[in-house]
Amino acid sequence: MAITGDKRRGRRPALDPTDRRRMAARIAKMVLVDRLEQKEILLQLKRSEPSLAHIDASTVSRLYRFALDTGIVRVHIDENAPFKPARVETLERELVAAYELQSAIVADTTGHDETLESSLADDQMHQALGQLCADYLDTIVRQNEIVALSSGRAVFYSCESLFNKHIFDKRNVRGVKVVSMNGNIAAEVWSMESPDARRAMDADISGAWLARAFPDAQLIRLSLPVAVKSPDMIQDWLDEGPGRWISPQVWKDKLKQGVANTGKPDDDEVYVPTLALVGIGGVRAKSGHRFIVGLHEPMLGNLQPELGKMIDLIESHTGEGRNGVSCAVGDLCNRLFITLAAKKNLPKIVLIELESYVKSINERLLSITFEQLYMVPKVVVVAGGATKVDAIRSVLEWQAMGWEQPIVHDLCTDKETAIRLLEAKRNISRRG
Repeated sequence: MAITGDKRRGRRPALDPTDRRRMAARIAKMVLVDRLEQKEILLQLKRSEPSLAHIDASTVSRLYRFALDTGIVRVHIDENAPFKPARVETLERELVAAYELQSAIVADTTGHDETLESSLADDQMHQALGQLCADYLDTIVRQNEIVALSSGRAVFYSCESLFNKHIFDKRNVRGVKVVSMNGNIAAEVWSMESPDARRAMDADISGAWLARAFPDAQLIRLSLPVAVKSPDMIQDWLDEGPGRWISPQVWKDKLKQGVANTGKPDDDEVYVPTLALVGIGGVRAKSGHRFIVGLHEPMLGNLQPELGKMIDLIESHTGEGRNGVSCAVGDLCNRLFITLAAKKNLPKIVLIELESYVKSINERLLSITFEQLYMVPKVVVVAGGATKVDAIRSVLEWQAMGWEQPIVHDLCTDKETAIRLLEAKRNISRRG
């Protein structure tokens, strides 16, 4: 390291301009990224460069200030950055009791009804939920966890928030594997970040963010389309390659064999997830739902004409909340289901037609089945907003839906959605 300046007794050698900038940048990184205390910074500097044995705390402070003043460190303040809302613990306890959940996270946010009409409010809601869900995930992801993800904005923001959290607060959780649970749609939604910003909703993209949050996480990209042209083609996609990761038969075989999700897998090994993070969507004609947004995308072309007809039918019978139904068709991991509200309020002839479209679409989807979710020990759902209340409630009321067992173990949602879910439960109890 070059030194300049007066070499009189008692005077410490000065750094030359190049070394000064390098050292200032290094110290700024230790302060802002590694979050080291001043004593730890001094110790690291002296260990790595013996020539800095003379450095003291005041020099570290001056170099850090130099980094701030000269543009080495640049501060970006975003007034629209996502915020982390407070939690409503009373509602959390009530949800756990009412729907027999293992855990609930309720965000104290506004804008629930606005999500019906405003894409900005809808995106803000998803980002707020993502912030709280990331905090929760940080407490439950363990060594060698096999984490499976669905598509959706709430899932994306949860993964992105966990990555951002780990930039400053790293956790030494190793052996994590991250995999998608459905094929890619290539649909995007407008983001609150700027008038031109868009967010992709594919699980492969969310998985990339989540994998970067852990030191040595392995990302398994499915790189599959969301749908194929005919049901006969499904098995071909699931028999080999990345499709085996979502094959119902492979999952069943693994569980029968009692294969442990530990150790280093072979290149062709497939593990049943130990943790799933999923969103719940509501297919509405005017919404940011990925099937609606991607209606004219090539990857969704395989679902036509049934998809278009289904959306028209939903709009004609439930648009503007007609027939007391805000959401007639929901989705879980891109697999569609008719909501309890629709089953109760829509005419039988409409339900029969709707069921035919849902069945035809589901038969062509490259996505895990509801039965596969039974096999996952921990399923975390992150979803909220007025567009999704009927869909969320239907998934929680698994017995009324005719499912064999609960699918959801933990729920992260907003305050108003929680209130409406609890009101629906109380109404059922009074009628019973």
